[in-house]
Amino acid sequence: MAHWGWYWKIKLKHSRKRLCCNLPIIDSFVLFKKDQKYTFTVPGYQLTAIPSDECFKVTYGKNKQHSYTIPFEKQSCNYGGYRYFFRCPICKKRMRKLYFTSGAFLCRKCLNLGYHSQILVPSTRNMLLTSKIEKLLKSKGGDLYEKPKYMKQKTFEKLRDKYFEYEEKWHNGIRKELLSYYPNKRDEVLKLI
Repeated sequence: MAHWGWYWKIKLKHSRKRLCCNLPIIDSFVLFKKDQKYTFTVPGYQLTAIPSDECFKVTYGKNKQHSYTIPFEKQSCNYGGYRYFFRCPICKKRMRKLYFTSGAFLCRKCLNLGYHSQILVPSTRNMLLTSKIEKLLKSKGGDLYEKPKYMKQKTFEKLRDKYFEYEEKWHNGIRKELLSYYPNKRDEVLKLI
Protein backbone atom coordinates (compact mmCIF):
# COMPACT_ATOMS: atom_id res chain seq x y z
CA MET A 1 0.00 0.00 0.00
CA ALA A 2 1.41 3.38 -1.03
CA HIS A 3 1.98 6.21 1.39
CA TRP A 4 0.24 9.43 0.26
CA GLY A 5 2.63 11.74 2.12
CA TRP A 6 4.83 12.23 -0.95
CA TYR A 7 1.79 13.25 -3.02
CA TRP A 8 0.76 16.01 -0.63
CA LYS A 9 4.25 17.26 0.21
CA ILE A 10 6.01 17.05 -3.15
CA LYS A 11 3.42 17.07 -5.91
CA LEU A 12 0.85 19.45 -4.42
CA LYS A 13 3.33 21.37 -2.21
CA HIS A 14 0.94 21.00 0.70
CA SER A 15 1.67 22.90 3.89
CA ARG A 16 0.07 22.29 7.26
CA LYS A 17 -2.79 24.58 8.23
CA ARG A 18 -2.23 27.23 10.85
CA LEU A 19 -4.10 26.66 14.10
CA CYS A 20 -7.08 28.67 15.32
CA CYS A 21 -5.87 28.61 18.92
CA ASN A 22 -2.81 30.75 18.04
CA LEU A 23 -4.80 33.78 16.82
CA PRO A 24 -6.87 36.45 18.60
CA ILE A 25 -10.57 35.71 18.35
CA ILE A 26 -13.91 37.45 18.71
CA ASP A 27 -16.95 35.43 19.70
CA SER A 28 -20.41 36.78 18.89
CA PHE A 29 -21.96 35.02 21.88
CA VAL A 30 -19.58 36.91 24.20
CA LEU A 31 -19.75 40.31 22.49
CA PHE A 32 -23.55 40.41 22.47
CA LYS A 33 -24.58 39.81 26.06
CA LYS A 34 -28.19 40.63 26.93
CA ASP A 35 -28.78 42.55 23.66
CA GLN A 36 -25.90 44.94 24.39
CA LYS A 37 -23.17 45.46 21.84
CA TYR A 38 -19.68 45.95 23.22
CA THR A 39 -16.80 47.73 21.51
CA PHE A 40 -13.46 45.97 21.37
CA THR A 41 -9.86 46.87 20.57
CA VAL A 42 -6.71 45.06 19.50
CA PRO A 43 -3.92 47.13 21.13
CA GLY A 44 -0.91 46.02 19.06
CA TYR A 45 -2.61 46.99 15.80
CA GLN A 46 -4.39 50.20 16.92
CA LEU A 47 -7.65 48.53 15.88
CA THR A 48 -10.99 49.56 17.32
CA ALA A 49 -14.45 48.27 16.47
CA ILE A 50 -17.53 50.35 17.23
CA PRO A 51 -20.99 48.81 16.91
CA SER A 52 -23.76 50.41 14.88
CA ASP A 53 -27.21 49.10 13.93
CA GLU A 54 -26.22 46.14 11.74
CA CYS A 55 -22.43 46.04 11.70
CA PHE A 56 -19.18 46.78 13.49
CA LYS A 57 -17.20 49.65 11.98
CA VAL A 58 -13.55 48.58 12.27
CA THR A 59 -10.78 51.15 11.90
CA TYR A 60 -7.08 50.43 12.13
CA GLY A 61 -3.69 51.92 11.36
CA LYS A 62 -1.72 54.70 13.01
CA ASN A 63 -4.11 57.47 11.98
CA LYS A 64 -7.16 55.21 11.64
CA GLN A 65 -6.86 55.52 7.86
CA HIS A 66 -8.05 51.98 7.04
CA SER A 67 -11.57 50.77 7.74
CA TYR A 68 -14.01 47.99 6.94
CA THR A 69 -17.24 46.61 8.39
CA ILE A 70 -18.13 43.31 10.02
CA PRO A 71 -21.85 42.75 9.52
CA PHE A 72 -23.85 40.79 12.07
CA GLU A 73 -27.35 39.43 12.20
CA LYS A 74 -29.83 38.62 14.90
CA GLN A 75 -31.51 35.20 15.00
CA SER A 76 -34.48 34.53 17.24
CA CYS A 77 -34.37 31.46 19.50
CA ASN A 78 -37.21 28.98 20.01
CA TYR A 79 -37.88 29.95 23.62
CA GLY A 80 -37.42 33.71 23.31
CA GLY A 81 -34.38 35.92 23.13
CA TYR A 82 -31.90 36.31 20.31
CA ARG A 83 -28.53 35.01 19.17
CA TYR A 84 -26.13 37.14 17.22
CA PHE A 85 -23.82 35.89 14.47
CA PHE A 86 -21.13 37.62 12.44
CA ARG A 87 -21.03 37.62 8.65
CA CYS A 88 -17.52 37.07 7.35
CA PRO A 89 -16.40 40.20 5.42
CA ILE A 90 -15.10 38.09 2.51
CA CYS A 91 -17.34 35.03 2.04
CA LYS A 92 -20.46 36.50 3.75
CA LYS A 93 -21.14 33.23 5.59
CA ARG A 94 -22.72 33.32 9.03
CA MET A 95 -20.11 32.54 11.70
CA ARG A 96 -20.02 32.59 15.47
CA LYS A 97 -16.28 33.29 15.70
CA LEU A 98 -13.93 35.39 13.63
CA TYR A 99 -10.13 35.22 13.82
CA PHE A 100 -7.73 38.15 13.59
CA THR A 101 -4.77 38.23 11.25
CA SER A 102 -3.04 41.05 9.31
CA GLY A 103 -5.49 43.74 10.41
CA ALA A 104 -8.68 41.85 9.52
CA PHE A 105 -11.18 39.63 11.28
CA LEU A 106 -12.12 36.74 9.00
CA CYS A 107 -13.70 33.30 9.35
CA ARG A 108 -11.74 30.08 9.77
CA LYS A 109 -12.41 28.91 6.22
CA CYS A 110 -11.25 32.11 4.54
CA LEU A 111 -8.03 32.03 6.56
CA ASN A 112 -7.57 28.26 5.97
CA LEU A 113 -7.21 27.56 9.69
CA GLY A 114 -7.44 24.19 11.40
CA TYR A 115 -8.18 22.94 14.89
CA HIS A 116 -5.54 21.34 17.10
CA SER A 117 -7.38 17.99 17.05
CA GLN A 118 -7.09 17.85 13.25
CA ILE A 119 -3.30 17.49 13.32
CA LEU A 120 -3.20 14.72 15.93
CA VAL A 121 -2.43 11.15 14.96
CA PRO A 122 -5.17 8.65 15.96
CA SER A 123 -3.22 7.16 18.87
CA THR A 124 -2.66 10.59 20.45
CA ARG A 125 -6.30 11.59 19.91
CA ASN A 126 -7.54 8.41 21.61
CA MET A 127 -5.07 8.86 24.47
CA LEU A 128 -6.44 12.38 25.06
CA LEU A 129 -10.02 11.06 25.03
CA THR A 130 -9.16 8.41 27.66
CA SER A 131 -7.52 11.02 29.89
CA LYS A 132 -10.54 13.30 29.45
CA ILE A 133 -12.90 10.58 30.71
CA GLU A 134 -10.54 9.78 33.59
CA LYS A 135 -10.39 13.45 34.64
CA LEU A 136 -14.17 13.73 34.48
CA LEU A 137 -14.64 10.73 36.76
CA LYS A 138 -12.01 12.00 39.20
CA SER A 139 -13.58 15.46 39.30
CA LYS A 140 -16.90 13.87 40.30
CA GLY A 141 -15.25 11.87 43.10
CA GLY A 142 -14.82 8.44 41.51
CA ASP A 143 -12.57 6.50 39.18
CA LEU A 144 -12.86 3.78 36.55
CA TYR A 145 -13.80 1.10 39.07
CA GLU A 146 -15.82 3.15 41.55
CA LYS A 147 -18.91 5.09 40.53
CA PRO A 148 -19.06 8.74 41.64
CA LYS A 149 -21.64 9.36 44.34
CA TYR A 150 -24.21 11.37 42.39
CA MET A 151 -23.73 9.85 38.92
CA LYS A 152 -26.29 7.46 37.49
CA GLN A 153 -25.13 3.88 37.05
CA LYS A 154 -26.04 3.87 33.36
CA THR A 155 -23.99 7.05 32.71
CA PHE A 156 -21.03 5.62 34.62
CA GLU A 157 -21.14 2.39 32.61
CA LYS A 158 -21.31 4.32 29.31
CA LEU A 159 -18.28 6.40 30.30
CA ARG A 160 -16.35 3.34 31.42
CA ASP A 161 -17.18 1.48 28.18
CA LYS A 162 -16.08 4.49 26.15
CA TYR A 163 -12.84 4.63 28.14
CA PHE A 164 -11.99 1.00 27.39
CA GLU A 165 -12.98 1.45 23.73
CA TYR A 166 -10.66 4.48 23.36
CA GLU A 167 -7.92 2.66 25.24
CA GLU A 168 -8.11 -0.27 22.82
CA LYS A 169 -8.04 2.11 19.84
CA TRP A 170 -5.07 3.86 21.42
CA HIS A 171 -3.09 0.61 21.72
CA ASN A 172 -4.03 -0.46 18.18
CA GLY A 173 -2.99 2.96 16.86
CA ILE A 174 0.39 2.79 18.60
CA ARG A 175 0.92 -0.71 17.22
CA LYS A 176 0.14 0.42 13.66
CA GLU A 177 2.37 3.49 13.96
CA LEU A 178 5.32 1.52 15.31
CA LEU A 179 4.92 -1.12 12.63
CA SER A 180 4.85 1.54 9.93
CA TYR A 181 7.96 3.23 11.39
CA TYR A 182 9.88 -0.03 11.92
CA PRO A 183 8.63 -2.59 9.36
CA ASN A 184 11.84 -4.67 9.59
CA LYS A 185 11.52 -5.12 13.37
CA ARG A 186 8.00 -6.54 13.43
CA ASP A 187 8.67 -9.23 16.07
CA GLU A 188 10.37 -6.78 18.45
CA VAL A 189 7.53 -4.26 18.10
CA LEU A 190 4.89 -6.90 18.82
CA LYS A 191 6.78 -7.95 21.99
CA LEU A 192 6.76 -4.35 23.26
CA ILE A 193 3.01 -3.98 22.96
